Amino acid sequence: MKKYHVISAKRMGWNNGDKTYEHFFFPVEIYSKEDAIAQFRQVQKETLKSNNHWYPYTAYEYDGETFYSIQYRGIADENEI
Repeated sequence: MKKYHVISAKRMGWNNGDKTYEHFFFPVEIYSKEDAIAQFRQVQKETLKSNNHWYPYTAYEYDGETFYSIQYRGIADENEI
């Protein structure tokens, strides 16, 4: 039975309904935990707050999409996903 590293990524935006998180699966026979996490490239962004000041933050990019945060969830087998 195949096993996968599971990473949850939070989408950018205030209200994405049920699309707030996306889950990604990386086969353990190809990716180590560190390699799976490294697929999400850290990028520096800025946001303009209501006080008219810009504030930096770290976001993550994967496959052309930007995510606010990522979390490693562990290993799951194919029956669990």
